[in-house]
Amino acid sequence: MVAFATLGQLGEYVASANPAIELVDPGYPLGQAPDINAENVLRNQPSVRKVTGFIARNLSSIPLHLFERISDTDRRRVTDHPLAKPLGQPRPKVSEYKFWFDTIMDWLLHDRYAITFTLDDLGDLVLTRLPANRTRLIGNDFDVTEIRYTNLRGERVTFDPAVCIYDAGYAPRGHNGLSPIDTLRHLLAESTEAVEYRRSVWRNGARVPQVIERPAGPKWEDYARDRFKADMGNFRRGGGAEGGIPVLEDGMTIKEVTSFRPRDTLDLEGRRLTDAEVASAYFIAPELVGAREGTYSNLEAFRQMLYRDSLGPWITARDQALNIHLVPPFAEDRRLYVEANIEAKLRGSFEEQARVMQTSTGAPWLTRNEARARANLHAIDGGDELVVPLNVLIGGQASPTDSAPEPKSIDEALRDPDFADYVLRGLRARGVLATRED
Repeated sequence: MVAFATLGQLGEYVASANPAIELVDPGYPLGQAPDINAENVLRNQPSVRKVTGFIARNLSSIPLHLFERISDTDRRRVTDHPLAKPLGQPRPKVSEYKFWFDTIMDWLLHDRYAITFTLDDLGDLVLTRLPANRTRLIGNDFDVTEIRYTNLRGERVTFDPAVCIYDAGYAPRGHNGLSPIDTLRHLLAESTEAVEYRRSVWRNGARVPQVIERPAGPKWEDYARDRFKADMGNFRRGGGAEGGIPVLEDGMTIKEVTSFRPRDTLDLEGRRLTDAEVASAYFIAPELVGAREGTYSNLEAFRQMLYRDSLGPWITARDQALNIHLVPPFAEDRRLYVEANIEAKLRGSFEEQARVMQTSTGAPWLTRNEARARANLHAIDGGDELVVPLNVLIGGQASPTDSAPEPKSIDEALRDPDFADYVLRGLRARGVLATRED
């Protein structure tokens, strides 16, 4: 392979007889050239970065858990299986959030992503993201048969789909999806032109709100004009007399100038419109990214809708891709599956959780050690027993503030065997009684 230090050397070589010029294989047919320049889009389109970043941040912060289906009514979380480790840390020294954030950004910008999985020297499962701008899904009329990746040296690397996790959106041709940025291309171009227009208006428009007029009279000598300009310069920034009142010469007046105002360029309205259009293209409520104003009540509704209607299809698609491509090679006849823990994002405050749990169980639901663990405190002896107040009965009230059935008389309560057993358990727990016979 011949290398050239200058363009002149290249020209001489081409002019020679029978030159042999090798072109670097881009790794994909020229008809499948990169659809978008993600770097330029993220750098120059704030709306795209805002919306895609919002989606990727929320999706990548949802933890992935591995479960085993015992029966149709029983499932158990699995933490000691080889599949559980890469879900929490896909690669050494790479966090789960960072790995999935980059992968989801590939998905959002290019409408496809690809991940290859291998075993390291210790036998641990390792996931590697293949950047979408240098990755192509190649296949026949129906299925993907290979995944081509072009590294930074221009070398093509081919991966077997059996060792990859991949997905792509709908595309009229091929298997590589159709980027939403391509659909938004003209709208984003309009936004760029609008920004350039507003910048030119700000750059060329008059910024002085007032002018000084002098009467048409004797000729204004050069030395007098220069002296007046120097005096007025003292009232400009850095002159030392800012905020003072200039003294005008005889006959001079200050006149207001009607110049353009920032709102005349519709700056904020144009940005909000672009934000709303990009958010709609990604099926996100514009209120969530600040494109439209919202109230507390409807923002709370949008928050509940975010992980169900807006991000729900993305979450389902990722879960299914993991369960199709990653789980089967390592399941070993166990009914394992991966599922995003959406409850971690939907759960309310601790007060709301405590109220719902107490209402649904009808009794206290946290032991002392469980409560101390929530406060990052160490466990104490005897803290694993559930403390039930004396005013709490099975089928009665869960706390003094809850509604309860009609109170029983003292005689009825004493004759109730459940109440008698409860009192005996309480006395034995306090060391007053050792056995029932006591």
